[in-house]
Amino acid sequence: MSTADEQHRLLRGPAKDLERARRDRAAWSDLAFFAEHTDGRHVTDRNEPARFRVLWALQYDRRPQDLPLLRFLLRQQTVFYQKAVPWGLASDLLLAGFMVAEHRRVEDLWLHWAAKSISFDTALGYHLYHLLTGGVATAVAEVRASAHPDRDRILDDITSDRHTEASVEEWLGEQRAQFPADPAEESLRTWAHRAAGLGEPEASRLFMTEWAAGEPRTEDTLNTLQFHLARLGYHAEAVAVQREAVAISDASWPGARAFNLLTLARLQRQAEDTAGAWTTLEEIQDVMPPDKQGPRQGLWRHFVKECFLLAPLTPDDSTARRRLAVGDEHLRGIPRLWMDGVLDAAVAAAEEVGDPRALHRYRALQQAAAREYEQDISRPG
Repeated sequence: MSTADEQHRLLRGPAKDLERARRDRAAWSDLAFFAEHTDGRHVTDRNEPARFRVLWALQYDRRPQDLPLLRFLLRQQTVFYQKAVPWGLASDLLLAGFMVAEHRRVEDLWLHWAAKSISFDTALGYHLYHLLTGGVATAVAEVRASAHPDRDRILDDITSDRHTEASVEEWLGEQRAQFPADPAEESLRTWAHRAAGLGEPEASRLFMTEWAAGEPRTEDTLNTLQFHLARLGYHAEAVAVQREAVAISDASWPGARAFNLLTLARLQRQAEDTAGAWTTLEEIQDVMPPDKQGPRQGLWRHFVKECFLLAPLTPDDSTARRRLAVGDEHLRGIPRLWMDGVLDAAVAAAEEVGDPRALHRYRALQQAAAREYEQDISRPG
């Protein structure tokens, strides 16, 4: 199936959801934020996928009468970020904000300010231009006449030299390019992520491989491709891509080959090729930086962690013990063992392999690492 056919197929469901929302306002309740607690700390939103499906369909089918629905979606997406997204900013909130801003109604600036004020990341990434699309002078007058607690802060942020009608128009043009109204103009890479979000791994794989085929075969392109394939569960294909990345590793960057080989070993382990993964780890030993204390110490921690992760996957008990011993040997001298989960992997490996002496030592190291962590985070500066 071609990418165009897949695009058309994937949009059928969201388009039906959108028509239902247009036809029956009662259906909006299925798009509202609905908190579900995954444990004592984390919150998920049951309706977030359905809400984004409708928002995505609206991107390609824009009508003036949809403004109330768009406002509702932006409010719900803002609540979702407030309750469930403590950091970061993704295209979901930016798309919702742009779709409202494109209607250029000054009264919507308060919706945009609420979205911008969610977190440090949204304060930086959700642009002030969202508030100004109804006209800069009109927005200033609206804020100045309000009793909003952030009134003075907003007025201070709007500067006459930077925030002009021309700059607002330029920003809107950039947003229209980022969120095109024609599905055919959407990046295949974006389609890949959207398909993954819809639970369509085969379509997502098709879009991402087609995207990569049109890009230079650089390490950045290959890294993006292998990461996406691995996330979708196509580990064998990700391994093949990563072998290509290893072959073109940038020799000018210290540790580049070791880093790419380490990624290859991890992918081979995920693909259940434990023998191949161990062979790759043996190759890495020859290119690892000699100084475990220096700026490449994280590389050492991840290398040793892979050794420990592979040991219990080895069917031969004696070979498993030898691999545990290799990890143990390289563990010595690596600082900050409270980072990167290396000791958790060591403890699990010693338990699975059945080495009580190693298990006792790793648990003692865990306790020492915990004390070191407390000291590090409490140290001034």
